[in-house]
Amino acid sequence: INAEYGHNSYNFPMEYKRTLMKDGMASLRQSLNEDLARSARPDILRSLGELWSEFMREIVPNLQLMFANIDYLGDSVERTTLRHFRDEVVLETNIEVALIEAKSSNQNIPKNLIQMLLILGNMANTDTSSNQKRICNMCAQVVYPYLNPFGNDNGS
Repeated sequence: INAEYGHNSYNFPMEYKRTLMKDGMASLRQSLNEDLARSARPDILRSLGELWSEFMREIVPNLQLMFANIDYLGDSVERTTLRHFRDEVVLETNIEVALIEAKSSNQNIPKNLIQMLLILGNMANTDTSSNQKRICNMCAQVVYPYLNPFGNDNGS
């Protein structure tokens, strides 16, 4: 980083957000779109869940390792990266419609997608944006059936 931008002139937090996150999330969206285009029966929930698993297993730990000693304006690299994934990948899909359709057809929600919503939903204590509220609403849709001992809202 220092070799490319110069030690004193490089503003890491702004560049991380403006370039690395923007380009990285665009690449993930492209990968997701390509996966959906290749499939005979596109399943946004499955594809997004698989992308999430790879993101958490490969990308986030590497970013944490590379930027472990850099303070991102009081926020961790992980939290910043998750926020960008939420805003620029997850919420740029038709996930909300897909969740409603899955629920109405009694389709199982992939476990990795449930994990994604739970982790992203857990950022609510520090993020009250409209995007966070959307994630929390989706989280409630997929978690509520597990918490409600009396079935879902339609009496089943």
